[in-house]
Amino acid sequence: MTGHMARIVQTTLLFLLAAATPAAATGNFCSVSGATSVSIGNYNAFSGTGITQVPMTLDLTRYVGGGGRKTQKADFYISMPAGSPSGYDIRYQGSSVLYVYPQSHLLSFPGPSGTVYYDFGGAGQPDTVAIPLVVTIPPNLDLAAGSEIKFDLVYICTGTGGLLDVSLPTRLNNAITLQLNILSALQASYIGSTLDFGEIGSLSDTDALQRTITGAIRVASTGPYSVALSSANGYKMRYPGANPDSASQNIRYSARMLGQTVDSFSPIFTTTACARAGTAGQNLSLSVTLREGGRAKLAASNYSDNLIITVTPIAVPFAGASQNCQNL
Repeated sequence: MTGHMARIVQTTLLFLLAAATPAAATGNFCSVSGATSVSIGNYNAFSGTGITQVPMTLDLTRYVGGGGRKTQKADFYISMPAGSPSGYDIRYQGSSVLYVYPQSHLLSFPGPSGTVYYDFGGAGQPDTVAIPLVVTIPPNLDLAAGSEIKFDLVYICTGTGGLLDVSLPTRLNNAITLQLNILSALQASYIGSTLDFGEIGSLSDTDALQRTITGAIRVASTGPYSVALSSANGYKMRYPGANPDSASQNIRYSARMLGQTVDSFSPIFTTTACARAGTAGQNLSLSVTLREGGRAKLAASNYSDNLIITVTPIAVPFAGASQNCQNL
């Protein structure tokens, strides 16, 4: 018997879900301490735009001891860990004051361009001041929802009332911590050739078991996600107008994804929770295998079915168990 063409059509779904976290900053040191008080806003790792020149306030506090001892002057710059992505920028009075370690900058009194210089003044002046900064976050960062971006301060200072100067650059770790509202964004698409079994009219049921075709679902995400799989025809291919109850007008097949195999006898696919795929993405393999040949089937050129693959972001924080689905 000839004249059978069998094909499976894929459908993928795409969702976006926002998961917000508050902005916060912490930091302490014996001479100066700093903390941010800013909400940077929403960040979509897939938008390609980033966050540009958002006002940010650093609350800088001087050390105050007994007997009138106080920090008088401070000059500092902001430092990021080595290997940080390019594109970050923090500016003060129009000049960038952010450097990626081991990059540094000369500190002096009064401060040169590229640093933040402040004179707290005498005993009657405020011990905490608001330093206005402008921050830029580059696009396409591979940040997980709830992740933090930390910056250090590197400073020198002078003391008054008998407090000794600090003339060697001193690092205040994690003086600024920014928490972005990372959108739990997800992208999903099918990659690979069309799942087409081709001509199967001459295949016996035994021969059919050797006919397997493969593809993959590419997923990129900033947070965890779930994957579900179903079939429009219950893992049977049929031509338009075919009788779904007639064995001669239906061709069975199986599908395998995320370590599970489903077919017309065992059609239930257990929805799987997956760990974040990252913005670079992961490929989730998919394969389909014939369970019947076409020798005993009614001749038709367009036997087909729809596989429905639903990829859904999971809101964070996510307390359930998730897997590295690329390895399943």
